[in-house]
Amino acid sequence: MNLIKIKKVFFVLLILSVVFLMGTELCIMKYLKEYGYGIKELPRTTLVYFHLSKGFTVERIDDDHMVFIGRSDYIYDKVFDKKGYYESDRMGLNGFYSKKYEDKEDNSYDFSIVSSNDWCHWFRIYEINGHTIEEF
Repeated sequence: MNLIKIKKVFFVLLILSVVFLMGTELCIMKYLKEYGYGIKELPRTTLVYFHLSKGFTVERIDDDHMVFIGRSDYIYDKVFDKKGYYESDRMGLNGFYSKKYEDKEDNSYDFSIVSSNDWCHWFRIYEINGHTIEEF
């Protein structure tokens, strides 16, 4: 292959990559707007979609409850396990987590995470109490 063909192939790949990224950004932005968020959350949501981030806090409901944008595929059991927590109970979309090797009373837990019904292929909105997702 001569140098001109290599440049053409590189240029075509670059254009296709830019088109793919722009299409992804537009789709993510559409759903962010639908769920009440905006352009401010777009860069970090893109990182979540491309698996470069586990999630990020978007709002604080009160001192103990935060809302975060995370991955649409539920990876958080593995994330919490690495920090020494296990799922001690689940009720529908609510997961309750306790520290490993600690005796707890019935219905006692360290924190919970609620998977909202607001989700799409690119991300999901969660509520967590007791911690922020950035701690994990």
